[in-house]
Amino acid sequence: MSFLEHQAKGLARFLADADLPSERLRVHISEVRPGARSHPPHRHEGVEAFYMLEGEGTLEIDEELCLIRANEAVVFDPTKLHGLVNTGTTPMRYMVIIAREDK
Repeated sequence: MSFLEHQAKGLARFLADADLPSERLRVHISEVRPGARSHPPHRHEGVEAFYMLEGEGTLEIDEELCLIRANEAVVFDPTKLHGLVNTGTTPMRYMVIIAREDK
């Protein structure tokens, strides 16, 4: 098996099996200051997960809110309108994992 190195925001190194489609699984780490969000609520295909590394934030999915704290994860359907806002008092660092169907 061989690995290819990919660029991923917030990661020093990201290796993926060369036999897998490169866009099937996306991984990155985001950092957001208190009271802010990394981008406006949006939708996309696949399955998405957030793993909170530091701080806390509120995940907005359609009309529902879900608080996520450090060392907690949430998996959700990203075809629903969603966004994450830092509702804590310290910087929020979280890992984003998005799995997409093979095309």
